[in-house]
Amino acid sequence: MPIKAVIFDMDGVLVDSEPAHQERIRQFFADHGLDVPTDQLNMLVGCSGGYFVTRATEWWAQSPCKSKEERTLAVMEAFQLWKDSHEPIDYGPLLNPGVRETLETLAARGIRLAVASSTSHEGIRQELGPSSTLPSFEVVVSGEEFRESKPDPEIYLTTMARLGLGPDECIAVEDSNRGIAAALAAGMRVAVKREQRFGFAQEGGTWYLDRIDELLDIVA
Repeated sequence: MPIKAVIFDMDGVLVDSEPAHQERIRQFFADHGLDVPTDQLNMLVGCSGGYFVTRATEWWAQSPCKSKEERTLAVMEAFQLWKDSHEPIDYGPLLNPGVRETLETLAARGIRLAVASSTSHEGIRQELGPSSTLPSFEVVVSGEEFRESKPDPEIYLTTMARLGLGPDECIAVEDSNRGIAAALAAGMRVAVKREQRFGFAQEGGTWYLDRIDELLDIVA
């Protein structure tokens, strides 16, 4: 059956945001006296907000350099105050090569576009807003809408339901192990963007891409 829609993950697929996120988390805890190893930071890639809070809470409890005021704060409150005092991430230049052209070409071909991201709706707006790509997507679904985000397939099942399409009419574009597993569990074919920085196995893909615009040869 012809492909009628492409459902994109965001972090790592549309926007090369993970290194910037990791650096902010690393620096926050370093400023509070804790060195978080890279392998532990890598475990956050593609995770749900709840998983991040759980791990960050553990690290916050281990952080030895907290002010008197910070000792009464939950980690996310302290992290937000810290972010407010630092320059925000500029996501515009982090749009992955070929993304804009791919979205424009797919739309011109009549292919419907959606985002299914574990990131919050506010995070999605922050990341896709600066590049003006957010309006390209007919449906935008966030993991914050569900009790369990990826690798649970509900985020993809919901996205397809909002499109009114089945798994044989859509493909997912993913990079993380959690995302790939979620799409496969939803019965979808997956185009996997290769990623070697975070220790992903990336198993189960139907296609593998070095650049997002290689998707145009698949959706032909």
